[in-house]
Amino acid sequence: MNKNNNTVFPGTSWQGKVVITAMKTLVKPVVNRLRFSRRFMKFSQLGFDTVTLALPVHSDVHISPALVGGVPGEWLIAGRGVRSNRVVLYFHGGAYFFGSPRSHRAVTWRMSQHCKAKVLALDYRQPPDWAYPAPIDDAVRAYKALLELGYDPDHIVFAGDSAGGNLTLVTMLRLRDLGLPLPSCAVLISPWADLTCTGESIVSNANHDPLIPMDALRFVSGSYSREHDPASPLISPVYADYTGLPPILVQVGSTEVLLSDAERVAEQAEKAGVPCELQVWENMPHVFHALASWIPEAGRALQEIGAFVHDHLSQRDDDSHVRAHARVVRGRQ
Repeated sequence: MNKNNNTVFPGTSWQGKVVITAMKTLVKPVVNRLRFSRRFMKFSQLGFDTVTLALPVHSDVHISPALVGGVPGEWLIAGRGVRSNRVVLYFHGGAYFFGSPRSHRAVTWRMSQHCKAKVLALDYRQPPDWAYPAPIDDAVRAYKALLELGYDPDHIVFAGDSAGGNLTLVTMLRLRDLGLPLPSCAVLISPWADLTCTGESIVSNANHDPLIPMDALRFVSGSYSREHDPASPLISPVYADYTGLPPILVQVGSTEVLLSDAERVAEQAEKAGVPCELQVWENMPHVFHALASWIPEAGRALQEIGAFVHDHLSQRDDDSHVRAHARVVRGRQ
């Protein structure tokens, strides 16, 4: 029986068309000319954080530093409707060489709002200073620490975008193999799930994707996998067996070079009998959720994430509704 549900969402807003045109004409040509190196990777980490801090964060959002299981990050609470027993463990994207909890606040605070949950955004180790399996080790340590702090796995959600979507999947695979309880469900936004870069859309969408250049993907794949086989299931989870994983929601843009990665994740879930909903958003760029202040489709996608999370959290959640305040996350744990 096919437990999966694949849906196409139209991308018709004028705001989306304007943003995509601007990305194609202004951003991608610049990115295509960049020469990737270790020095550039270090510089881009700082530069990306600086640029993305311009994305608005609502004044009602409380942000505080975190140290969970020895892994740094930050807690985010968006408003008074957040339940203190719910946690979204979020893994930021950035192709495993840039990005941070700070750079992804435009996504994470909205995740807190729509999922009515605290968000723990991890600042996991990345190249060029670190490589596989350092991010997975950090993710496992942080999750085990959440369990030790008393959080019920039925009230924990894993989520991530791009490389963070990859990390979401491989962390669940590692936890399963360790015999640890798994989170209630997982959300993957434009997941980069094949570091061999062999998906069909890598070619078919190469000229349609308004953001991602292929040379960059191949370079950072090598910097992350290094001496390991990039086709390893814990590096490229499109080659993994998903048996025993919790329900998964996958969202991706139809013109992304990573469209095939998302489709293959859904196929692997179906083979393993894992409930998986694949949502393809027409003409939307990579991780368009970060542009929710401008693109209506991004806001709707985040609403879909919230609905998915509410559907899959334990019914016991209703009996333990405790409103979260800023004091819940003040300081370091």
